[in-house]
Parts: sequence; structure tokens; C-alpha cells
Amino acid sequence: MGRNRLIYALADFALVVSCDAERGGTWAGATEALKAGWVPVFAAEAAELPEGNRRLAQLGALAFPWPFPAPATSLKAFLADQAPSTGGTFQPTLF
Repeated sequence: MGRNRLIYALADFALVVSCDAERGGTWAGATEALKAGWVPVFAAEAAELPEGNRRLAQLGALAFPWPFPAPATSLKAFLADQAPSTGGTFQPTLF
């Protein structure tokens, strides 16, 4: 789980495509990132995705349309547009 902290803290965004609720590394990493505010967390939304995705949204993950309706090259711009602005002053901590 220590590795997850580094991955989330070094990322610009977190995008969870598929996640089981309350089990596994994806769930643990995403919920910890949400609580700590390390990075904006997005969870894919679609009826066929696992319950964990819906639960992450309830915990504060931002909605991500699935499948993504635009070319993959526009993904980072989409995430940046949807994420709350920190004004460049936010410095997350790992611990």
C-alpha cells in the first residue's frame, strides 16, 4: 500500500475504471487518495461497472463517462477541465 501513496501523490489525476467495493488495492488506494486529497479521483460511470465505482462516487470521486466519448489524446484536457482548481497552492503530503 505504500507504493499506492507514491503513485497517487505523483500523479496529476487518478482514474478508476473498475473497482470492487471495500476490497483490493484499487479500492484502498482510491479511498485513501480521496480522504487525503492527494489528487482528483475520477471513477468511470456505466451500468455494467462494479459497485465499487458507484461507492467511490458517493465518497467524492468525480464522474468519468465510460466509454470515454472523445479521442484518447483529449483525456488529460478533459480531466483537467473537470477537476476542481487548486490555484497552484495545494501541496499534498504522503503521510
